[in-house]
Amino acid sequence: MSIKEIITYPLEDLLKIIKNKTISVEELVNVHIKQIQNVNDSLNAVVQESFNTAITQAKSMDNDFNNHKSLPLFGIPFTLKDSFDTKNLISTWGTEGRKDFKPKENSSVAERLINAGAILLGKTNTPEFTMGGETDNVIYGRTNNPYDLNITPGGSSGGAAAIIASCGSVFDVGTDTGGSIRMPAHHCGIAGLKPTFGRVPRTGHAISFDAGPSDLLTSIGPLARYVDDLIPLINILSGPDNVDPTVLLNKISDPSLINTKDLRIGYYHSTDSISADEDTIKVIKNVCDALNSKVKSISEINTEIISKGDSIAGNIANYDKRNYLKQLLEKSNTNTPHKWTQARFDIAKEYDNKTAIEMSELIQDLNNYQSESLSYFNDYDVLIAPVLHKSGFPHGEIMDAREGDWNYVTKGTFLRAYNVTGWPILTLRCGTSSKGYPIGLQIITAPSNDHVALRVGQVLEKELGGWIPPKDSFK
Repeated sequence: MSIKEIITYPLEDLLKIIKNKTISVEELVNVHIKQIQNVNDSLNAVVQESFNTAITQAKSMDNDFNNHKSLPLFGIPFTLKDSFDTKNLISTWGTEGRKDFKPKENSSVAERLINAGAILLGKTNTPEFTMGGETDNVIYGRTNNPYDLNITPGGSSGGAAAIIASCGSVFDVGTDTGGSIRMPAHHCGIAGLKPTFGRVPRTGHAISFDAGPSDLLTSIGPLARYVDDLIPLINILSGPDNVDPTVLLNKISDPSLINTKDLRIGYYHSTDSISADEDTIKVIKNVCDALNSKVKSISEINTEIISKGDSIAGNIANYDKRNYLKQLLEKSNTNTPHKWTQARFDIAKEYDNKTAIEMSELIQDLNNYQSESLSYFNDYDVLIAPVLHKSGFPHGEIMDAREGDWNYVTKGTFLRAYNVTGWPILTLRCGTSSKGYPIGLQIITAPSNDHVALRVGQVLEKELGGWIPPKDSFK
């Protein structure tokens, strides 16, 4: 059993070798620290490290083995997106006003993972307030993709996805307001779950439960190399914290109870506003072929209803003229926002003269859309869609303005429509582009059917291989 093998192990296998003392917690932590040190100079994924504290905690667990071994994440090294507060560890939210800020309390997410026995190695890079499809900010700069340093790892959980794909961290936690779990999982070839809205409390996160009209857009979920790893993680993260008022009471059901032979699958690769490239369409075809004998039916869907969701998402996000974003800047004592933050204020200017009546009508549109879109599940149990129309975006392209539309790449219905619905979505690597870049797909299910998406993901990962190590990850 080599170090290279150990740092590629799934979560369950790591727990086994720790609990049978094949490896100590301290040794496991140290091999992951070494891997971060090997790859991070080129990636710039981990932007705050807590290595000394992690080693101290690991030694304590080894010394008091019997009192810790029953913890569900006993001794597992992880990183955490820098949009989450971590007690006494600098948490910038990607904004210059917090460059030296050390919270006095953990976010609910950090607290739950640490209490479950996981060991925090450091914080991963994010754009300012998670507002970007690429990962860059004025404090730490840009994060690179481990499959090619010239392309983006996506955003806003790009630092998290890059270090997981490179085996420096077993898992991380992402956030998704417009694709920020799904895009990095796609770009970096890992698995990510955007759960049903309200599963995980947002207390202590940059975008919390007090975001005004756009509150419903943000969900929190785990990122890891393997679909199976996401299942215990989401159950640890889920449930009320008696602070965030939106949190659901129920846990995710057991994916193993799902008989895929009962599932009706719908797929699409194009809408009125965006079409996938040939590589992505080929991967969708391969997925359908892999599932064909394992499910009840597979057919292409009509995307007319889904197509309405993107414009509603944009209206919701901008209707308050980005007042919540302004409040975040003030709260953080940030005087100079990142150019992408400023671009959002510029876009929101067109909402200056909106009325309360128009706001009421927008809420009606939202409610009607959420209701109308549920009709898909009269005919399908699972929808399969691209994450983006292609893979391998050079740095700058995703957030580059084209013809006055700075969000032209992510515009369309592959992403933001599902932040409006709040449906659970699993993203995992399902293929590879002609240039060798990962291609992830979205496995979409009805509210509270996260377990169904996870079950389909398990099948696809077994059939198609899932995560593949970047060629330069091991030195």
